[in-house]
Amino acid sequence: MSDLAERLGRLPQGQRSRLLGRMRNQMTAGVGRRVELKRADHGPRSRTSFQQEQMWFVDKLGAGKARNNIALAIGLGGPLDRAALHEALNAVVARHQVLHSKLVEIDGVPWQEPVPSFVLGVQSTDLSGSEDADRALAELTSSCAAAPFDLAAGPPVRAHLVRLAPERHVLLWVVHHVAWDPGSTRIFTEELTASYAAAAAGERPETARLAVEYADFAAWQRAKLENDEHGRALATKWRQILAGAVATEVLPDHPRGPETRGDGRGLKLTLDQKLLDRLTELADANSTTVFTTLLAAFNALLRHWTRTEDVVVGTASASRPHPDLEQVIGCFVQMITLRTEVTDQLTFRELVTRTASSVMDSFTNSELPFEQVVEAVRPVRDPLRHPLFQIEFTSLGRWGTHRAQAADLEFTMDQLHDGAAKFDMSFLVGENDGLELSLEYNTSLYRHGTASALLGAFRQVLEQVAENPDLQVGDISLVEEPAASRHARELSRGGPVDEAAWTTTLDRAFRERATIHPDAVAVRHGSTRLDYAALDRWSEAIAHRLRDRGVRHGDPVAVCVSRGPAAVAGVLGVLKAGAHYIPIDPAAPAERTRTVLADAKVRHALVDEAAQLPVPLELVTTGTAAPVREVPSLAPTATPGDLAYVLYTSGSSGTPKGVMIEHRSVTHFSRTIAKAYEIRAEDRVLQFAPLTFDVSVFEIFTTLLAGGSLVIATDDERRDPALLQTRMREDAVTVAELPPALLPLLDQAGLPDLRLVSVGGEAFPGRLVAEWTAGERRFVNGYGPTEATVAVTLMDCTGSYDRNPPIGRPMPGHQAFVLDERLRPVPPGVPGELCVAGPGVARGYLGRPDLTADRFADNPYADGPETERLYRTGDLVRWLPGGNLDFLGRTDRQLKVRGHRIEPGEVESVLTGHPSVQQAVVVAQPAAGGERMLAAYVTVEQVGSYASEVADAEGLRAYAAGRLPGYMVPVVVVLDELPLTPHGKVDTAALPQPTELSAQGGTAPRDAVEEQICRDILTPLLEWQNPDVEGDFFALGGSSLQATIVVSRVRALFGIDIALADFFGRPTVSGLAELVRTAKAEAAGEQDRLLAVFEQIENMSDDEAAALLGSLQHPDGP
Repeated sequence: MSDLAERLGRLPQGQRSRLLGRMRNQMTAGVGRRVELKRADHGPRSRTSFQQEQMWFVDKLGAGKARNNIALAIGLGGPLDRAALHEALNAVVARHQVLHSKLVEIDGVPWQEPVPSFVLGVQSTDLSGSEDADRALAELTSSCAAAPFDLAAGPPVRAHLVRLAPERHVLLWVVHHVAWDPGSTRIFTEELTASYAAAAAGERPETARLAVEYADFAAWQRAKLENDEHGRALATKWRQILAGAVATEVLPDHPRGPETRGDGRGLKLTLDQKLLDRLTELADANSTTVFTTLLAAFNALLRHWTRTEDVVVGTASASRPHPDLEQVIGCFVQMITLRTEVTDQLTFRELVTRTASSVMDSFTNSELPFEQVVEAVRPVRDPLRHPLFQIEFTSLGRWGTHRAQAADLEFTMDQLHDGAAKFDMSFLVGENDGLELSLEYNTSLYRHGTASALLGAFRQVLEQVAENPDLQVGDISLVEEPAASRHARELSRGGPVDEAAWTTTLDRAFRERATIHPDAVAVRHGSTRLDYAALDRWSEAIAHRLRDRGVRHGDPVAVCVSRGPAAVAGVLGVLKAGAHYIPIDPAAPAERTRTVLADAKVRHALVDEAAQLPVPLELVTTGTAAPVREVPSLAPTATPGDLAYVLYTSGSSGTPKGVMIEHRSVTHFSRTIAKAYEIRAEDRVLQFAPLTFDVSVFEIFTTLLAGGSLVIATDDERRDPALLQTRMREDAVTVAELPPALLPLLDQAGLPDLRLVSVGGEAFPGRLVAEWTAGERRFVNGYGPTEATVAVTLMDCTGSYDRNPPIGRPMPGHQAFVLDERLRPVPPGVPGELCVAGPGVARGYLGRPDLTADRFADNPYADGPETERLYRTGDLVRWLPGGNLDFLGRTDRQLKVRGHRIEPGEVESVLTGHPSVQQAVVVAQPAAGGERMLAAYVTVEQVGSYASEVADAEGLRAYAAGRLPGYMVPVVVVLDELPLTPHGKVDTAALPQPTELSAQGGTAPRDAVEEQICRDILTPLLEWQNPDVEGDFFALGGSSLQATIVVSRVRALFGIDIALADFFGRPTVSGLAELVRTAKAEAAGEQDRLLAVFEQIENMSDDEAAALLGSLQHPDGP
């Protein structure tokens, strides 16, 4: 149904009339477009069509890979006249010039050149005596279809005849897409059978010239569009259609990289005629086509699978644009980009209407060739991606096996999969005794299971909307409900809850451990050693002082103490006093500290001598050492459900939010993680994190409740990897949780006692696992938001990973679900929000019932009292085939930068508090070494002398630094205005990279190679006025075809070959110059080696030379 004439015929009269009217208006607009299609003498060669140019370019980019071969398996049943078949094939090839033409490159531009008197040779293979003819045929078919064409060496066709039995043959017909499209198959079938019938009867096959050739179409196409007002109008329209568009992608299973190939595999699924009939009725009822209805269902599928409302896909239209071209073989396929806004509130009927409008808008502007659309839109180019879309959705009408009879021979035509993936995924829909869905996918990116699940989900969507067209898009489910619930429960549970840990408190648990091992070392800090009895006495003394100063059960107590034993004793003392602690960073800006203390309604603060708080509070000091004498124990007042601490994290409103964690959550977590990590009394655990980071909860309480020894890193050791390495080695640290970014700075071989290293809080390269799992050492990737008490999933990592390692499975007592926006389970492999339940889930946000209600909900999948509440993490994950969770990113605007979660709204709120800042938007941008950095883009208005002094980038950064923690201070970029999408939203994709700003004025050529490239290649090609060697070739106006011209001129200028894909990877003058320098150096080195060999040969005796010649002729010996 991709044929335009058929689609028009299926449209209701009113809609067809409107569409034809719009097309008629376009066809009569502009004098320059009235170009007659006629046969012409093009000389020895002529320009290619835009379609051929694009195919040729893809071939160049693929560097010898057969990505655009089309293969037909033609079954021949009956007595075969080989001579007649050979004559018939050559008659068709001779009749269509495009089938006997080659493509030659002149100055980087392809031209089509007919090969005079070309005769197609037909290879033959006899498999009639083969024991396994079917297998041999399959192997031969695959190799024949996958062999690339050299388009410059000869015509893009080949044929191979296979004999299976005396009256059973298969003709393998392979042709390059540059000369073929689906419509060509029909013409070929008709002409081949007619020619065979004539030749078999002793008559001459029809070889009369066509009224027009494909070369005439190419010239006509270019004459209509080049240097024409209408072409410019179409380009403008496409810029409007695709403004701010981002190609919709199904998340790959394997990372996209230089090793990504174009290998493909196909899957098929047939739905019954009854479903097709219902979809046809639905299309008729909505005055549209079945294609549009299927596309609307596909858009709904992608809305759920990719979690995007802006769905951008491509489709292929093979309509011949002129009646005289109906019998011309060639490539008339036009790839068309379709963009549809899909929201959950739309009913499916409404989505069909919206999709129809998108289809009409794109098709009525489809005369502009695809490559010119790309040039008009100028997307950021990536050699590993299609420029405008990654997913194809094409409806092919009726398909399947085509049969024809000629003489006594029956022809059976089947198109074969050529083993190449032209896009990430191609969904092809056809009618063949029902509805047949075919999915071709890139095997370098996707697993078979993912493709199969996607195809099954499409069927599920089609069945639902056919049954109930008034269903809202948000109510469409990708899996059947019973299967969804069963799947959710099977994967979600991490094991039974630890009832003993769930029903105690931290102060009780610590006292028990101190009683069992009073003399064991509890804390190590530099040369200081503190045993459990001393730590117990110190914390009891602090608890007494707090009680004496008025602290009562349930009170909040700020803890602002420098790193060391006093901080640990202070936290325990607060808990023993029946209160809960609010950690305060002594180095935090005063304004943030003031905000936290006010929000928590803190009246008492536990401090050391160095602490300085910005508000007056009742201060209680920790003391500098543990009391020597026994201190009577206070009667415990805390219950398991009381708060243990409130930890403040970044808040989207501009105000930090306090996460309330109960005693039982911490005790359950500590006992569970101790079992998972096998932490025992002999372990020494590094205390690296600050109290304001919840990893400190793991370090302190897990260690002390297991009877281990806590090794506290000093501030200097935290800042200096060399000092930290020394501390860990000298104190024989056995367990450490560290930021992934720190691991490459440590020498893992120099830490022989370290038996377990864990990471969490941010993604990290998989290679770290192999580097840090020497010997018996374990490497654990933990995941958990502050709202779920440090960690809820764990992954024991081994071996190497081609992407960030998974975050594992739920810990015992916990549930982890992957849900959609309506808290329904999604299929394995589909991204969804990670929602967790279990003993670690927080009580909520302090004083924020609205936010608590938004993020915490009743758990519809609860299986016990400890899992009744569900926390929506806002993190995007998916289930992997092995049952582990794969972390993908954030569902909301919250950012994760260097292990810290940051609400951009809080940073934006601080910046807009400056009197000169009018607007601010904060995003995460790529930084060196694969890291991410926080970047703030602001617009300013100078107000008074104060503003003029600080309203530049550095001044605003200093302003933010005085009000935000260090990890939240962004790089500041001052813009004249923020870029907006057509919908008036900030276009974050259009924000400049901070690293690009220094080059805005243009970087001049710095050596002779860069100078030559600018002067002799790019300046004439792009008409540059001020060459910028760091400017992106495509962003500065270059096109794909011009990129091939650049490579061609590099060859002419420097005498070296540069791969087109390499230039795409670094499309700047500096990058190209580096490729040239490298290639020249390699060539020079090869020349030196050859000269040395020749010199050696010249010095050989006759016998030595004869022996060398013999070894070259017979390298494997006689």
